[in-house]
Amino acid sequence: MPRRVQTLLLALGVAALLAPTPTTAGAAPRAAATELGPGSQPNVVLIMTDDMAKSDLKWMPKTRRLLGRAGMTFEQGLAPNPLCCPARASLLTGQESHNNGVWANTAAHGGYGALSEAPRLPEWLQAAGYRTALLGKHLNNYKSEDAAEEPGWDILDPLVRGVYAYRSFVTWDDGRLHRERGYVTSYLERRTEQVIRKFDRSDSDPFFLWVSHVGPHNAHPRRCTTKACWTPPVPAEQDQGDFAGVRSPTRDLPSYNSRNRNDKPPFMRELPRVSAAKIDETFQRRIESLKSVDRSVAATVQQLRESGELDKTMLVFTSDHGYLLGQHRYKGKRLPYEDSLRVPLLVRGPGVPAGATTDHLTTTVDLNRTIADLADATAPYPLDGASMVPALTDPTASPARTSTILQTGAQTSYEGDGSGIEDEVGDQGWLYRGYRDDRYTYVRYPDGSGESTEAFEELYDRRRDRYQLDNVAGDEAYADVLAQARTRAEALRTCLGATCHQAWEPLPGPR
Repeated sequence: MPRRVQTLLLALGVAALLAPTPTTAGAAPRAAATELGPGSQPNVVLIMTDDMAKSDLKWMPKTRRLLGRAGMTFEQGLAPNPLCCPARASLLTGQESHNNGVWANTAAHGGYGALSEAPRLPEWLQAAGYRTALLGKHLNNYKSEDAAEEPGWDILDPLVRGVYAYRSFVTWDDGRLHRERGYVTSYLERRTEQVIRKFDRSDSDPFFLWVSHVGPHNAHPRRCTTKACWTPPVPAEQDQGDFAGVRSPTRDLPSYNSRNRNDKPPFMRELPRVSAAKIDETFQRRIESLKSVDRSVAATVQQLRESGELDKTMLVFTSDHGYLLGQHRYKGKRLPYEDSLRVPLLVRGPGVPAGATTDHLTTTVDLNRTIADLADATAPYPLDGASMVPALTDPTASPARTSTILQTGAQTSYEGDGSGIEDEVGDQGWLYRGYRDDRYTYVRYPDGSGESTEAFEELYDRRRDRYQLDNVAGDEAYADVLAQARTRAEALRTCLGATCHQAWEPLPGPR
């Protein structure tokens, strides 16, 4: 028997002692006919984009209509570690980065190789009677040899070469390397329809399907090894130029090309002003690349309807993290600013009231716990996330979490976001760690972010400073807030299970 299977069987023997009990709430008006509850085990289809900002959802009308208007919008969806690989690792494990081993995309604590070998979500779901499938982008540095050994998937078709090429890429396709020269979103749309047909519930077993898109991540051709290879996303041929002349909305934000640099981390103080023309070009290509994703979402809904599975399926749409286009003179992700942290999050399914919205803070880690709860699946270790199930049936329910850890690891290689900051930071462990609640954002750069041996802190009162223009860490009026935020951030550094979303009293206002 394979070692990973033995580990899973042993772990499940003690899982009942470790995993929290799923919680449900009564359904709100206008919910679907099939309700949530213990034993209901709906299908779950998770659709994830790459590097999509929350504001980009404006350009996906089909997704907003079919999932948002027909389901629930989570206004405070958030990625506590706003990088591709850590976000996806948290989804698979239900653990924060410091518990699952993946802090960054590269370096000692980055990439698929850093991920803990403990059993992951698809293995728990299989044990609960689910069929499972993954299509598209997996974790960074994931290769065909990893796919050959990864348990838990009934259907496994990840991108293993040319992940960001958009065209001419290679997938694993259940043990067979397959080179595809078509457009990546079209391929994933076609494969999604095939998997849903194959998983048609003729045998009554539910399924979990994770469709992981590349758009709107920057593009990188295969066999190109320089920084210059990175370009804005490649839209589908039919969508190229559709948004020519559209101005990036980030150019109208107070934080765009912000003048005040002295209160930001040292590595940001010398950033040059970004080019409006380049920002607009990147933005246009990003939203053009999302047009095909929007069509793919609609095709998925239609296939579920034709298969008779739509009313039995929880559909979740989100991104791995957000993105900045010129805010604070930065182009990319990683940083602890709202534009980088916030993600779109829409959920449609049985028991979910149509057209509802909630301000509940919900993180990537919470998605794992929620899927496990919906599936009556048991994790073999404590999960760091809080379940969204009560909010899904009753938007007025008390929030499952009111704060979250913020953290991301330092990297050693360029990830194509245009900032170049990754190269300056080096391999120094954590870039920053901190705390965020519904009012404050606090982070501490433990080593001065590559240019100083002294720690650097940021504290923002987002109720008064929505765009995080003024760092008040040195403001005496916020001394009490800073002290308590430090204490909470320190506690979260080693949090595990429910302590990662523990309830605290609201922090005070300034003196």
